Parts: sequence; C-alpha cells; structure tokens
Amino acid sequence: MNEVFNKYILKLRSPKILIALGLVGMLLIFLSSLGKDDKQEQTEMQTGITTEEYRRQLESDICEMVSNITGNKRVTVVITLENGIKYSYADTKEKTASDKTSEQTQTSDSELKEGYIIVKNSEGGEEALLITEQMPQVRGVAIVCDGGDNQILNEKILNTVTAALNITSKRVYICGRKSE
Repeated sequence: MNEVFNKYILKLRSPKILIALGLVGMLLIFLSSLGKDDKQEQTEMQTGITTEEYRRQLESDICEMVSNITGNKRVTVVITLENGIKYSYADTKEKTASDKTSEQTQTSDSELKEGYIIVKNSEGGEEALLITEQMPQVRGVAIVCDGGDNQILNEKILNTVTAALNITSKRVYICGRKSE
C-alpha cells in the first residue's frame, strides 16, 4: 500500500502535472469570484429601492388586493407618501472639555465633535455604516374600482387597505368606476 502511495507522489512531482493542477486551481478561484459578484449585485438590487419604486410596489399590492375583493381587474390605485426614505447611519460623538483658572477668573470650554463611522465596501471605496432604512409613511390612498359605490364592498376594501398599510380610514377614499 505504501508503494502505491509513493508512486502517486512521484507522478505528482512532474512539472506538467504541477502546472496543470495550478491552472485548475486558478480556474476554480476565478469561477468562484464570478458567483460572488452576481450574489452581491442581487443583494444590492434588493436593498437599493427608491421612493418611487416603493410607491409603485404598494400601489400594485393594493390593486391586487382590491381586485381579489371585487373580482374585477379594472382597479386604479394612487398612493401619496409623506416624504422620502430615511437613512440612519452609525455616528460617533466626542466631547472635550477644558477648564482654565486664573487668579480672578475661571473659564471652561467644551467642544463636541461628531462624525460617521466609515467602512470599506466590496469595491474598495468607503461609505458610512448604514444602521436602519425607514420607508416613507403613507399620506393617502385613492381607489377607483367597479363596485366601489357598494357599501358592503366599500367597507371590505376600506378594512383591508387600512390594515395592510396601518393607516386610519380618514386617509383612504374609495369610489366606483363610471360605467362605459
């Protein structure tokens, strides 16, 4: 058994085999880096949403819910938002104080230095450390749909929208679509 092992060791010391193994290793490293870039781009795309995209996604979700309630695909939803997305970054605060005393006067100075914690990103650049990302609050919702004038259907839609968006009923307006 030991002889078989020694034969393989001697064959592996051949320059041709060492070069081939080196090339295979570099190829594997290259292929693994390609997979990581795709995954990083996907996570950046998932977290990098704009206010407009957020509003459109909410409108689409509400439109689908109302469509399921009414049984009709002709639904128009408009959502207004309070403001944009709010970001909170990790920061540092450093306070320095100094006291000076002379024979007749005493003075004290204090200084507050504020800054953000900076981290390196995958591309080698620097960026502030993001702690939270707060989506904008919904200001109001307007829904136009077939059957929106029906009191029972209106109540179902109102309850669904207020629960889904966590807003009061005063912020939701529902009306029926004009027949063509």
